[in-house]
Amino acid sequence: MCCRYYFEDEYREMMENLMDTQCIKTDAPLITEPGRDVYPSDASTVIYRNNNDLTASDMRWGFSNPYKKGLIINARAETARDKNLFRDSIMNRRCIIPASGFYEWDPYKARFRFTLPDGELVLMAGFYHLEQSVPRYTILTTDANESMRPVHDRMPLMISKDEIRPWLLNNERLSDFLERPQIQLVREQDSGQMRMDFGM
Repeated sequence: MCCRYYFEDEYREMMENLMDTQCIKTDAPLITEPGRDVYPSDASTVIYRNNNDLTASDMRWGFSNPYKKGLIINARAETARDKNLFRDSIMNRRCIIPASGFYEWDPYKARFRFTLPDGELVLMAGFYHLEQSVPRYTILTTDANESMRPVHDRMPLMISKDEIRPWLLNNERLSDFLERPQIQLVREQDSGQMRMDFGM
């Protein structure tokens, strides 16, 4: 699963470059700032389809749970299309959640950071809907690969920069995105004392 992600100092410049090269628009200042961790229920920047344009704006993390207290912050890529709560959103309101990286905890409560090998933005796949006119998103997760599995059995579904438009605009490729293996990540214990690189 993914229950917290973060932004490092380089985030703003990298995000501005992404928006420029991908022709992503925004009509208001974005809340996301470097040096910040994002928790469930926080507002954070999300990229989504607005008609045929791509737009970046702030949304709240987590769907309200209709069955019990708490928020639904993740959805399983394998079953999201089968769930009444998610089906319409994953088909029609997909989004991308940019970050510098994300955290996960192992069974011994040690915290690890996960980033891309090239140091680029992590682009997590998700979808959103409106609750009382407030847009809320959830992050898709999939089976962990070798770089993630020693810490957790789930990981965010990730999109590359070249796949932003296909993910947001092309329903015909949805199955390919949901079912494919994920890129190997860099895993670093949060103390900075252990670092393991995969697939490099």
